[in-house]
Amino acid sequence: MSRFALRFTLPLLAIAFAAGAAQAQTRTIKNASVQFITGDDGKDDTDVLTITVSNGAGKFLERVFDAKQEIKPGTTFNLWLNKVRAEAPEAVKDGKIVFRIAPQGDDHWVIKDAQLIVNYDSGPADKWHWGPFVMETKASKPFDAEFKLSDDRRVK
Repeated sequence: MSRFALRFTLPLLAIAFAAGAAQAQTRTIKNASVQFITGDDGKDDTDVLTITVSNGAGKFLERVFDAKQEIKPGTTFNLWLNKVRAEAPEAVKDGKIVFRIAPQGDDHWVIKDAQLIVNYDSGPADKWHWGPFVMETKASKPFDAEFKLSDDRRVK
């Protein structure tokens, strides 16, 4: 290889390597889903369920579920969360998930099992698990059940 070709090729390789490193560092959330199973009580047709995933900078995934139908006991849900903003995997680890019910009147939800799966544009997904837990409220007051995306709840 001539000196000219070497001088031309080495800078191009350095640029390509830097671009590849920058691309690897910009790994972000692609999508996420929550799967949960309701307990042995029904859910009213007027209830609104909101699931939000956030960190110190605010929410980055959310789903508002307003079924307008009674939810039967023992129902399994698979809800896709909408991406509000791009976030890197490191920011997800410091996040939290909030399950919120906003009923018309009194309501009592039992969640037997809940799992959050966060998929990225590259690499493996992250998964967390909670349950069972109860969400109960009176007089149409919204109720929040909040959980950290902590390592002790991570599914391996």
